[in-house]
Amino acid sequence: MIPVILYASETGNAADTAHRIARAFRSHHRRISCQPMNLFPLSSLPHTNLLILVTSTHGRGDPPPTMLPLWNALLRSSLPEDILEDVHFAIFGLGDSSYERFCWAGKMLARRMEGLGGSKMGEPGWGDERSPNGIEDAFLPWLQQTLDLFLPYLPSTSTSPPLSLTELPPPIFSLEPVVSAKNDDFPIDLDRLSISPPPPASSMNGHTRAAPPRVEDSVHGHGSSSTMPDDWVWATLKKNERVTKQGWWQDVREIEIEFEDPKTTPYLPGSICSLQPQSSAEDVDAFLEMSGLEDQADIPMTITALHDEQPLPPHLPPSKTPTTLRSLLTNHLDIRASPRKSFFEWLRRLSPDERERERLDEFIEDPDEIHTYATRPSRTITETLADFRETRLPLSHILEILPSLRRRQFSIASSWEAHPRKVQLLVAMVEYKTNLKIPRKGLCSSWLAGLTIGTRIPIHIASPTLFLPPNPETPVIFVGPGTGVAPMRAFIEVRVRQGAASNTAVYFGCRSKSSDCFYASEWEMYMEKGVKVEIAASRDQEEKIYVQHLIKRDKERIKEWIVDREGSVYISGSSNAMPREVREAIAWCISTEGAGDLSEEESKAYVEKMFEDKRGGEESW
Repeated sequence: MIPVILYASETGNAADTAHRIARAFRSHHRRISCQPMNLFPLSSLPHTNLLILVTSTHGRGDPPPTMLPLWNALLRSSLPEDILEDVHFAIFGLGDSSYERFCWAGKMLARRMEGLGGSKMGEPGWGDERSPNGIEDAFLPWLQQTLDLFLPYLPSTSTSPPLSLTELPPPIFSLEPVVSAKNDDFPIDLDRLSISPPPPASSMNGHTRAAPPRVEDSVHGHGSSSTMPDDWVWATLKKNERVTKQGWWQDVREIEIEFEDPKTTPYLPGSICSLQPQSSAEDVDAFLEMSGLEDQADIPMTITALHDEQPLPPHLPPSKTPTTLRSLLTNHLDIRASPRKSFFEWLRRLSPDERERERLDEFIEDPDEIHTYATRPSRTITETLADFRETRLPLSHILEILPSLRRRQFSIASSWEAHPRKVQLLVAMVEYKTNLKIPRKGLCSSWLAGLTIGTRIPIHIASPTLFLPPNPETPVIFVGPGTGVAPMRAFIEVRVRQGAASNTAVYFGCRSKSSDCFYASEWEMYMEKGVKVEIAASRDQEEKIYVQHLIKRDKERIKEWIVDREGSVYISGSSNAMPREVREAIAWCISTEGAGDLSEEESKAYVEKMFEDKRGGEESW
């Protein structure tokens, strides 16, 4: 009997937690499988006797995208009520208690598992980022409880005592040079180690190749050309222009990408475009030097899973596909991420230096130390290795130690009808300073800024999370401050083409109409067509004005459209206080304090039910 850990992760925290659980089981010499929920064969779930579920929560209590296949399957009404009667499960959720629906995805999943006959082993764990020690306050006792409950049912693979936290476990993957086969039997085309041939080095600002996509499903070849997953498509960069005023504090870009295939299936408004960034050549060289792996960087290698029950993770190239360490560090592993606790645990196992070990023990014992040293200043893994120079990451464990290089997702700012075969994005370049006083740039921002027009890149289009009402006569209110206006612009393009301009309103927020008012000329055009466009330029007057203030000003319209005409509301933007304050403003408008006849509690309940009934939608990040 081999337990299975299934995780659904949005930012990588749930994945990291799942792998920590797997290492704890392996340290007790137990076999275990750890994999993302979306890659697990759903037909195997009823036959998985011991199961551990780990998930974060997305948006307003929604399941993360990688949980959706499992979640939708569990929601089928045709399922027998006892289909999971042989499944015994434990669950750990990650969340932030400042959000209304704390760990909601995990709580919904636990409830549904029990509703289908699953037996809960132990109390669920709900990790809270707001807790004094972060998720550790809930995770460590939950992990001990889970080990105590599971281990007695699992045969040990060794008579040796459990490994301590400071002992290096055996590797679970191997990265071996391709030397066992004759070259004629195993031809290696180094150009195929990346998705596209390198452009001139001078044109890429340190980024030597267009980024390849993840390998998450079947990978197919095309003769001598490169390979990519079936659900990605080729596109060409057509526009990469700054749309904020020169000298403005933030660089926001309008990115336009054109599909290569003229038969590409049209995407729906509100769809999501994924890009796969890559690390710069300078960052990769610095990491190789810190790890003493320069001489192995360009040797063709293959990756193999060393345990039958543990598949290769989806962010790595498939088994038997030749790659190099340099390609892995460029395209698949994130060396610019801020190190988590698990990274410091790896360093502690590897460090030969007593002073370094003492410092690492402090990090492991006190999460505040990690926050002060790594999280708050956004110190990277490479910079951390520079501070622990006696510690080197061995090739044998590097695939386990380094986190995956995540895709970046952007709401598409265009509709297919208005821009056939094109995808337009509105992307804020991430630039900031920390207490290290070193200017910081986001990984994807650096990569995008360096791409030249004509660069060929693969992209992935995912289904939208927001959907327009089917009847164009239904009033719709869009709220999108900053780059959150991107999907709203796409929806407005569709609404105008439907002849629904007079039933459409948009509340857009910026700081200054002269500096960061995105799509300003389009707003003027749409107003002439009948769209109600309201712009909250928060810094253009002494008293700051935000979108929620303009919504309250228009209380009669809000009440009429929302209550009398049963309209819809869509909110997009930063997941700080804005979405909540917008919902509160709408509730105020339809209450007796505003223009309605509902009590305060009734108005709040009305707005919440709107979102539950899909008359409202929220997309926040």
